[in-house]
Amino acid sequence: MGALKRSWPFIIFILVVLVAALAVHIDWTWKRKISPRGGRYFFHRVELAVPSFRQSDEKWRDDPLGGIEANGTLGGEGCAVAAAAMVFKFYGVETDPQQLNWFLTSVDGYTEQGWIYWDRAAWFAPDRIRHVYEDLASYQLIDSNLARGNPVIVRVRLPSGITHFVVIAGKDGFDYLVRDPGGGSAKGFYPLRELGSDIEGLRFYERIANTERVAADAAAATERGEHGNR
Repeated sequence: MGALKRSWPFIIFILVVLVAALAVHIDWTWKRKISPRGGRYFFHRVELAVPSFRQSDEKWRDDPLGGIEANGTLGGEGCAVAAAAMVFKFYGVETDPQQLNWFLTSVDGYTEQGWIYWDRAAWFAPDRIRHVYEDLASYQLIDSNLARGNPVIVRVRLPSGITHFVVIAGKDGFDYLVRDPGGGSAKGFYPLRELGSDIEGLRFYERIANTERVAADAAAATERGEHGNR
């Protein structure tokens, strides 16, 4: 019994070390950036039919984000809005960067710094799309979304140090293929690695299936009927 008591401090020390090591591992795993090339190997090239929108399109390039000139313009800083518009258009929602910017302006969809509130962007078509994820990068999330025919938006950092958003809309082997609303838009689909940046963050939306919309409409109709009978 005495020997067991004497060994308790050592056992506790070992447990503390193990817990600390596990915490460091989890922190490193979840907070690290990931390479633009990796994840699961795709034997067959996948390309989702995500449309291309250019920030520099003369129709909207001079439009201020949120209607505030200090936020910058769609042409200069509107990569996030353009990326979201591309994904929404892919889901069958009639929009473009200009329309989405107007909408976000009307719902306070930008921070004071002019950054987009990704969840509020989905309010543009709440019966068609939903905001699902906005956090750290993950090969598993990117690959599983592509396998389900779902494009994802990723944050990268250009050589100038400026953050930029592009849409991963395909994969060939280990190479992620992107639609770029910025300077790379003229290249069509091209490997993400050509931007020379790791993937720093990930956002994605999902299409709301027709069955879900029908169920939601039916539930709303039932609720209205119950209220009408009261």
